[in-house]
Amino acid sequence: MRLWSKTVDDGLFIGATVFSFAAMFRDRMKNMSPEDRDRRFRNVGDPERRDRHQSMFEEGLDSPYVFRAVGAYEIAFKAMETALSDGRQWLARDMFSLAEISLAPFVARLEYMTMLDLWIDERPAVAAWWHRVKGRPSYRSEVTECVPAEVATEMRRAGEKIKPRIAGIRAEYLAWA
Repeated sequence: MRLWSKTVDDGLFIGATVFSFAAMFRDRMKNMSPEDRDRRFRNVGDPERRDRHQSMFEEGLDSPYVFRAVGAYEIAFKAMETALSDGRQWLARDMFSLAEISLAPFVARLEYMTMLDLWIDERPAVAAWWHRVKGRPSYRSEVTECVPAEVATEMRRAGEKIKPRIAGIRAEYLAWA
């Protein structure tokens, strides 16, 4: 279970942030004055996070952080498919666990942004797992019902804008890996 939570810590958290920034927040920052934008960057306390945000702002989908985000998701979904291919229902064998709870929001983000199919269309075990996760009442009450319709619409529209480029970056990653 801890290894699945570590997957979030080691890449999916930043990956979801990168995709969201590239799809939505970058455009918002473009509409800020240079002074407000600089102030916002200065207010990011973590230098690594500030560098990532500045790179995403300046380079958009050409930022190396996008390639890394694609790679983090690719590594995670590959490991999930491998683990689930033995017929188990859940990542920690026979029970819904912290593994699903940790991963679900990061998988949901891709789904909201219409990009999940890039990673799971050819991974039937992960697709079946995701269907089971989404069927749980706790998922509906704690994820689906907590995302306002206007936010879901914004994520969908933003994701549709970047999806073709993300698909291309994923192809580059797969050729590289």
